[in-house]
Amino acid sequence: MSELLNQLVQFTSATRLYSLSLGGEAASADLLVEAFAAAEGLHGVGLREVIALSLDAGLPLTSLIGRQASLQVRLSDGSTSRFSGLINEAAKLGSEGGFARYRLRLVPWIWLLGQSRNSRVWQDKTVIEIVEDVFAEYAPHAAWTWSDEVASFMQDVPPRSYVIQYRESNLEFVSRLLAAEGLSWRVEESADAAAGHRLVLFADSSVKGAFPEDASSAAALGGAGIRFHGASAREQQDSIQALAARRTLQPATFTLLSYDDRNKQAIATSLPTHHDFGHKDAPRLESYDSPGLSAYSDTAQADRYAQLHLQASEARNKLWQGRSTVRTLRPGTRFSLAQGPLGLTAAATGQSVEYAVLSVFSIGVNNLPKDAEEGLAELFGPLPPLLKECVAACQAQQQSLYGALSPDSLTVAGQLDLDGVIAQARKLGYANAFEAIRADVVWRPVLADGTGLRRHARATARGSQSAIVVGPDGNTRANGADEIYCDRLGRVRIRFHWQGRNNDAGATCWVRVAQRAAAGGHGMQFLPRIGQEVLVQFLEDDIDRPIILGALYNGQGEGAQAPTPGGEAHSDAQDGSKVFASASDFAPSGQGNVAGGNAPTWHGGSQDGDGHRNAAAQWGIRSKEFGGAGYNQLLFDDTDAQGRVQLKTSKAATELNLGHLIHAADNYRGSFRGTGAELRTDAYGAIRAASGILFSSYRVVQNAGSRDPAGDNAGGMALLKQAALLGKTFNEATVTHKTVALASHVGPTQANASIINDNAAPLEAIRTAAAGMVDGAPDKSGEDVAAANTQPSDGKLPQSTSALIGIAAREGLGAVAGQHLQLANGETVSFLSGQDSQHVSGNQLRLRSGQALGVLAGAIAAGEGGQGLQMIAAQQNIDVQAQAESLAVQARDQLSVVSANASVDWAAAKKISLSTAGGANITIEDGNITVQCPGKLTIHAAQKVFEGPVRHEVSMPSLPRTQVDVSKPTFKMHLQDIPGPNGVPMPNYPWRIVHAEDMHGALVGGKKILNGRSDDQGKVALSSDEEKVLLEAYNKSPNQVWLVYQDHVQNVAVTQHDLQWSDSQQLAHALSAMGYTDVYGVAGSSEAHQATAALVKEETGKGRGAPLINKILG
Repeated sequence: MSELLNQLVQFTSATRLYSLSLGGEAASADLLVEAFAAAEGLHGVGLREVIALSLDAGLPLTSLIGRQASLQVRLSDGSTSRFSGLINEAAKLGSEGGFARYRLRLVPWIWLLGQSRNSRVWQDKTVIEIVEDVFAEYAPHAAWTWSDEVASFMQDVPPRSYVIQYRESNLEFVSRLLAAEGLSWRVEESADAAAGHRLVLFADSSVKGAFPEDASSAAALGGAGIRFHGASAREQQDSIQALAARRTLQPATFTLLSYDDRNKQAIATSLPTHHDFGHKDAPRLESYDSPGLSAYSDTAQADRYAQLHLQASEARNKLWQGRSTVRTLRPGTRFSLAQGPLGLTAAATGQSVEYAVLSVFSIGVNNLPKDAEEGLAELFGPLPPLLKECVAACQAQQQSLYGALSPDSLTVAGQLDLDGVIAQARKLGYANAFEAIRADVVWRPVLADGTGLRRHARATARGSQSAIVVGPDGNTRANGADEIYCDRLGRVRIRFHWQGRNNDAGATCWVRVAQRAAAGGHGMQFLPRIGQEVLVQFLEDDIDRPIILGALYNGQGEGAQAPTPGGEAHSDAQDGSKVFASASDFAPSGQGNVAGGNAPTWHGGSQDGDGHRNAAAQWGIRSKEFGGAGYNQLLFDDTDAQGRVQLKTSKAATELNLGHLIHAADNYRGSFRGTGAELRTDAYGAIRAASGILFSSYRVVQNAGSRDPAGDNAGGMALLKQAALLGKTFNEATVTHKTVALASHVGPTQANASIINDNAAPLEAIRTAAAGMVDGAPDKSGEDVAAANTQPSDGKLPQSTSALIGIAAREGLGAVAGQHLQLANGETVSFLSGQDSQHVSGNQLRLRSGQALGVLAGAIAAGEGGQGLQMIAAQQNIDVQAQAESLAVQARDQLSVVSANASVDWAAAKKISLSTAGGANITIEDGNITVQCPGKLTIHAAQKVFEGPVRHEVSMPSLPRTQVDVSKPTFKMHLQDIPGPNGVPMPNYPWRIVHAEDMHGALVGGKKILNGRSDDQGKVALSSDEEKVLLEAYNKSPNQVWLVYQDHVQNVAVTQHDLQWSDSQQLAHALSAMGYTDVYGVAGSSEAHQATAALVKEETGKGRGAPLINKILG
């Protein structure tokens, strides 16, 4: 023991291969390097296990953890090389008498990333920006630089819109992020870095700036490059002892396809390799990958990633594995091979052949005296097993750092001859095994999960998460009416619950919302609102591609009963469930949230009769207006034997209720209101059916075994048939009794025709249309409607073939209006009753007819009490006028005219004639009374007095005329001294047209309408404006407009020619228009003296009405 200590005291790093410095200070006084094992690779965390000796068995390990340390390696030319790192683990392996063996692990600073796990979001950031954000957290230890070619390599790569790191270490996140873009890193020494080294992130390993030449390869000693030579302690330069190729069959073609959901197109590319990948008969394998929706923005981007995957595959097609004693060799450098076998050197190919180092596994054993080595082995155990433990520790540590993401550049340790490397290191002081590729082949990182060869290679999110919908500023509370924040695609922004710790609360992206149905112009639409909690799933388990599946209730409603720790119901007298008892038919209760969030509108929290009476039977859909309390809802109530459906909007309390009708206030089920259906609104309502609609109180069969057709109207059809028969019966009565026919039966304008049917009068047309039968096949039913089919057959269903509104009431129909009830139509209105009909008016009853008004009573039998037609005015007068034609009062039997309390007046403008069938006649005409009788004239009087002539003036009634509807009137008036064709025109004579009550008023004055002078032919020439003024004045007072000239007064009477006039009517109108009389119907009446008619015939040569009308019309 004492001899060993004496030897170690003389052991200094000045004469040995390896030494250790801590934080830039020499540590030889405390720690002497015995051996080390290292495993390093591109895109990995290199580990270096150092076995050190110390004369201090009580060295505090805490003082070593986290400290910067450097392993100094003396090279063959006397210079030194350095491998620096941070001590992340220190262990005392054994001690004896104050002497101890320690194991220290040196790691690069990027190892720190593997110790931090995080969940956070980046938005609209480039990969470089994201990586630098992560690295910046590890200052001051972190030191890195980007190789010169990275900027051009990444210049066409757009920023990533949304990147999530979720429950993974920073190392795993950065590693997969860089590998996906074809970027990687290597470690190089840097005296300026706090940890003594820095990361160099590169994009193209074939560029010398990214992969510099190894120091030994660049040294002049022995010539340029590293010699392929045997190893011995006498060699002046480190050399490579073995170099062998390993080929692997790789995919020869990479094909990518992704569907762009925005542009509705597939983006695809396929790139073949140009390398010699195998024998000419080797299968040409294809890697076809579909990385999910919208993985590429265009074909150029797809080509880029296909190229990266192809390069990653080509780099692994041929790998070189070797063994050497080159102490400077480390991943991320290149070397040239000198004096190597044929085909491996520049001399053999005529070109410079360089190799890029991917990974290095190395063993170093310090040159201790042999006696010291034997003493240490005896004291603490042999060195080889310890070195193997160090190798295993490195592998375990790397596996724990990466998990499933370990880069394949770290696998060389599992393929080497560990015993051989250890043996050579013990012999020569250093040995390594390495893996390389030709330096002109671009190397891309590939992780164990396939990242680097595929996009989205592994699941980064398993299962679903919930998140909160946010507004434009990341707000989770709506601002007034701004409750919705979405884009034109219906996407919303969300924030995960774990966001915010890393100042990423505002990093949110537009997330699609899954709908139960979605298609062009149809489907379902639900947009979560700001503040709602939503359930989020991830497409292909990729954390960067979230999609919203639905919304979640997350509030705590009022009335919740908190259980006691023992699980029994809460017995507090102030139980929150009491809040439910205050609900009523018109006021809800217990619907608020006692905690932030959203509680359901319908729930089963109060099932008892004193509460809401809802056993969780109500469910449905309720929306809410922006910034207010208004809502729309579709509610289903599945309460036993009380099923109901409600479609409702709170606007104007508009709702449709079906089934069991109750009062309801949100979750509260109130008192019973009825059974059936209710459609109501506080505003305006309309029901429209372009092809017709049926309202019926006739019940049809509706059960599980049988269902009548929806258009079944058997009850209504029976009533329509009865109405048609009734119309037919009474129309025949009108023919018999010579009164006005029923237009609804015979046709209003044309016989057996109506608006809805050219071949049927209205009653029959409606009956026929209502009896329609259409084919059950939708594509054929239109043909039956067009053909107005009424023939039943198999497969035919009842349906109106015209746009009818049918109302069929089995018991009765009540139409009640608080103010007005109006019925209007364009053709006929028929009120047909099999029994009695009453028209009762509390004030006035008015009947108006554009043409004839026919009243027929007793068509079948006399009424009650033997009455036929009875018209009684209980008060005031009965006024019956024929304002345009004659009035005839006829009776088959007796005609009685009786005045109970006053007189009976008979008056006529010309003549009154009383006659009997026996020939007796009394004529009162002008100022004369003529009595004629073929028999005896008997006068009975107590006193007979015959005095001189006395005149009795009678005021004749002025009957109104009808207004004239003419857009462009033409008046033909002329002045002459006497009526008729023999009258002499009065040219240039003054005239005036006035408004007056009667002829006398017009003669003496009246209100002037127009005035002027006649032309040279005696005509009253009016301009078009004057004719319009005259027509307007006439229509205001049709019977009170007069033409006055000299002592003549002519009534301006305008009558529209009617083709239905009889010849006598035409004659009367013609004589009036020609000026033979100022009173229509007198000069041409059959009762008048024939002198006027004879005079007209003599003067005009025409004795009939039609020729005279034609003469006037010209």
